[in-house]
Parts: sequence; C-alpha cells; structure tokens
Amino acid sequence: MNTIKLNTIKMKKLTITLLLVILPMLIFAQSSFDKYDDMDDVSTVVVTKYAFKLLVKVAGNSPEVQEYKDMVMGLENLTVYTTEKDAIALMMQKDVKSFLKNSKMAELIRVKDKEANVKIYVREGKDEDHVSELFMFINSFKNLEMDGRNPKAVVLSITGNIDLNKISELTSKMNIPGGEHLKKATH
Repeated sequence: MNTIKLNTIKMKKLTITLLLVILPMLIFAQSSFDKYDDMDDVSTVVVTKYAFKLLVKVAGNSPEVQEYKDMVMGLENLTVYTTEKDAIALMMQKDVKSFLKNSKMAELIRVKDKEANVKIYVREGKDEDHVSELFMFINSFKNLEMDGRNPKAVVLSITGNIDLNKISELTSKMNIPGGEHLKKATH
C-alpha cells in the first residue's frame, strides 16, 4: 500500500514538473507577433516549409535555380511583418524587446546608420556556419522608400537549418528589407 502511495506521489510530482517545463514552451510557441497577422496596417508575408518544398519541386534545373534550391532546402518558416504606422512600430519594438529578453538568441550584428536601426539575432545551429533561427528587427527608418512604401518597422524571422553564408542571397532574391545588412554580417 505504501509503495502505491509513494509511486502516486512521485507520478504527481513528475506530472507537475513536466507541466512547469512544457507550459512556458507552449505559451512561447504562440508567437507574440501573431497578433500582427490580422492588423490592417501591417503587411505580412509567411512562407512555410511546405511552400519551400513545393518551390524546390517545381523549380527548373539551371545552375541559378539549383543555388536557390540549396538556399531554401532546410528552411522551415519565413515570416515578415512590415508597418508604415508609428504606433504599430512602437508596439513591434516592445514585442521584439520582450521576445529577445525571453529567448536564447545571440546578437549577430547591430547597425545604426542614417537610414535605419537594424538588429540581427541568431539561435545556434549545427555548426558555426549554420543557425536554427535568424531574427531581424529594423526600425527608425529615415525617409527610406522601399517599393513605393515608407516602412517604420520590419520584423523578420527565419527558422530551419540556415546557412549564414547563403541567407543574405536569399533575402536579396526575395526582396526582403535588410538583406544588405545580412550581407555585411555574414561576409
């Protein structure tokens, strides 16, 4: 009888411990940036691993296409949020600060110039040339026009097996803001 009680107590402790460990991960998994998906004044681009796989399948076989395939092969998700509204840019800035405070990301590069403030962070990958996540925040744009728009803030997150030597090429080919800063950071 005492053995059953002892096992029950151990099981309850194990269950509570697991919940305490898993619950923050589940809460964190619901990105603090998801709220921007439905905002009218936020442009959103989300490319999932299924879209990357489809691109690889339907693309041709030229050397340039093969290079593109190599770049996207290990990617799981690419998300970009852009706004032209100052109030939303401030919200994004607060959310980025909170996200970075709670994540285990290392700063890769920080650039402040006459055009914008750019911060790029990474999460370790399988080796020094690869990361599992690349996160970039750009704000305080000064009279910068991109594709006929004047963004105030851009949040970019790329997850997967990311080759730092190729990621700047990918962001440039996809015309993602900040690609030039990634090129500086990775070359």
